Amino acid sequence: MSYLYYSLVDPHPLDAASAVSPGGCIFIQMRTIVFIDGQNLYHLAKEAFGCGGTGPVIYSYPSYDVERLAKRLTNAKSGRILTQIRFYTGVPNPDVGDDEERWHTFWTNKLRYIKNQGIYVYKGRINSSRQEKGVDVSLAIDLIDLTYQVKYDLAIIVSQDWDFGPAVRLAKVIARGQGRIIEFESCFPYGTGSTSARGIPGTTWIKIDQSLYDLCIDLNDYRCNIH
Repeated sequence: MSYLYYSLVDPHPLDAASAVSPGGCIFIQMRTIVFIDGQNLYHLAKEAFGCGGTGPVIYSYPSYDVERLAKRLTNAKSGRILTQIRFYTGVPNPDVGDDEERWHTFWTNKLRYIKNQGIYVYKGRINSSRQEKGVDVSLAIDLIDLTYQVKYDLAIIVSQDWDFGPAVRLAKVIARGQGRIIEFESCFPYGTGSTSARGIPGTTWIKIDQSLYDLCIDLNDYRCNIH
């Protein structure tokens, strides 16, 4: 089991279930926040499992269920408690073109469902060049801010984006200054079509295989003639 131990002399705030051992120490299960980079997850799954566009249609669009995936990644090891799920994605401008309008409708419907589950959602934008704006920065800022607030012991980042490396390094420095150690995992789809097996620097790399991804399919279909 993964446990963090705190002295009774000056314990940090405890947000998770805790108990006192016979030796006089408080132990808690690791408070876990799952940060999901929605577009990165979608494109990595499409690349890994989509067979170059000839595979099953469920890999051709963001078919994952955010809550199911977060719970399975957290429960992959004992001694963890999922305290937050945070989802970040860019959404295209519907006025740019027909394809962008269809994707805008898809994300509007999917994000409404995610929010109704009590999951935090950050909605950035995708410009006419199909580049995300504001998403990575917002995720990195939240990672640092929640470190300052002592809100987690383990951060699971569902992404393979190396741009999050500096934020992870800074979070570790902040935690050391608080007298604690925090852990990070970088989880990402990996299959026969994947081009890289490297996760975010400074994290433990966890591959999401096809069987795990398939267990986390969203049973709702938000598509509207997306191609």
